[in-house]
Amino acid sequence: MAIEPARRPAFLEQACAGDEGLRREVESLLAYEGRVEQFMPTPALDMLSGGIASEPARFPEAQEVGPYRIVALIGRGGMGEVYQARDTRLDRDVALKFLPAHYVDTPDAVVRFRREAQAISSLNHPNICTLYDLGEHEGQPFLVMERIEGESLKQRLAGGALAVGEALSITSQVCDALEAAHTKGVVHRDIKPANIFITSRGPVKILDFGLAKLRSEPQPAPEATLDSAASPHESTITTLGRAMGTASYMSPEQARGEDVDARSDLFSLGVVLYHVTTGTRPFEGDTPAKTVEAILASKPVPPRLRNSAIPVKLERIILKALEKDRAVRYQTAGELRADLERLRMPASWRGRWLLAVAVLLLSLGVTLAAMRLGWIGAPSTTPDLKVRQVTNNPPEDPIPRASISPDGASLAYVDLTGLHVRRIDTGETTSFPPPENCCFR
Repeated sequence: MAIEPARRPAFLEQACAGDEGLRREVESLLAYEGRVEQFMPTPALDMLSGGIASEPARFPEAQEVGPYRIVALIGRGGMGEVYQARDTRLDRDVALKFLPAHYVDTPDAVVRFRREAQAISSLNHPNICTLYDLGEHEGQPFLVMERIEGESLKQRLAGGALAVGEALSITSQVCDALEAAHTKGVVHRDIKPANIFITSRGPVKILDFGLAKLRSEPQPAPEATLDSAASPHESTITTLGRAMGTASYMSPEQARGEDVDARSDLFSLGVVLYHVTTGTRPFEGDTPAKTVEAILASKPVPPRLRNSAIPVKLERIILKALEKDRAVRYQTAGELRADLERLRMPASWRGRWLLAVAVLLLSLGVTLAAMRLGWIGAPSTTPDLKVRQVTNNPPEDPIPRASISPDGASLAYVDLTGLHVRRIDTGETTSFPPPENCCFR
């Protein structure tokens, strides 16, 4: 039921029953109504190598742009056109990012474009796309960036959820990049799969700092608008003409138009981690406004209900990153990365443990064989051999490997319960259980 604007205050007073927090949330959502503008006709630049619109390229192949020769248009988005080009001085491929033609004469867009250059130039990190130069051609500013090959995380997700190990690796690298950016006072404000690039050589890189907020930049007044031309998930919300983020990946404070800090990027990364491990987003809506409403008021479905292969500890990490109250969310990218790395450690620890067991058994076997062949010492007399049963495993728990120590005093063997070293004369046994989810057969 639609309620006329003049009657809404009284209605909210009655409906919210004195709950000021709820009333502020509803009022923030109502602020979007009637303010739909075509500020950004398409979503922000998804990646350096995809999503080209049907209109012809502004710069044709082989055109000279200063010392750069255009090769092809490789990407176009709401705030940038990216071309592959050849640096004729250094004989290398680069990517040139121009403002869209309709923004060249827009002072605010030019300021934001130069701010992107300022943000990237302050960062030098292997997981952040490198800026080589800032130039201008016929009054049109452009960025010169490294040319990278591979695919965006958005493209990778077209095949569904990723394996947990791959998701942890990608997210950990993004954390590393964000930690470097946040240390320099740069908040990205648009962390999403389209801006995370998986290079063909392996490293992950963050792209598109066009919406970045610098530490010295004042926060504008929260008068929000929505771009409804894009999908509900890819639509951008703007504040006084400033793009503030992509609907499905924004933090609650972004959605409310409040000042943001590093923790806002961590919420967005939590949304990404939820997406890559479950194949779905935690906050969905048929329209951008409903998506924002879900971010502000809805709890995400626990990730394990959507993918039972997600470890319990990873689910806790994801839900902590998605806390609506930033005071109880992860406070730094380093803190989030540490938890992710701890989750990755058991697999490598199991590998080292199994290797140690294999080396121990191999060394015992080699030593025994050497003694039998007479390579180590020589018995002075024929030993008095005695037959003694040392183990008594049932048929369902056989002993696949065993070896006697060089002095004949101990037996090392493995069964389904782990590694055991037993004194032959007394039967005293020291046992080492196998790592979690591992057994010997």
